[in-house]
Amino acid sequence: MIPDTTGIAEGAALLRVLANPARLRIALHLLGGERSVGQLEEDLALKQPNLSQHLGELRDAGLLVARRESRAVFYQVAPGRPRHLLASLLHGLGGAASAPVPPAPRPPRRPVAAASFAVVRVAR
Repeated sequence: MIPDTTGIAEGAALLRVLANPARLRIALHLLGGERSVGQLEEDLALKQPNLSQHLGELRDAGLLVARRESRAVFYQVAPGRPRHLLASLLHGLGGAASAPVPPAPRPPRRPVAAASFAVVRVAR
């Protein structure tokens, strides 16, 4: 079934964002799982200011979601249609089998120290 006019326009807008080779490369790389900006910079050999601009455009288009942990920002492919679209593009480009792409694993979280309180009684 072919989407209605609105769906076609939304699809064309997403494809325009992905038409940039660097953005497509970033999005397809993130199908492998969540990565920090620093990891993406290292993995893809892109300079941080340029990388951040591309990540912002992908996020604004709804293709990526971000989360902040302390000073680091982590990106992953948005669930649902964006993940399916990118998996289909990857398959069409010869980069993966036709099996659906599993959800990206989350990195292990560092334990966070909790505050503890003690009651001190003073003997009189």
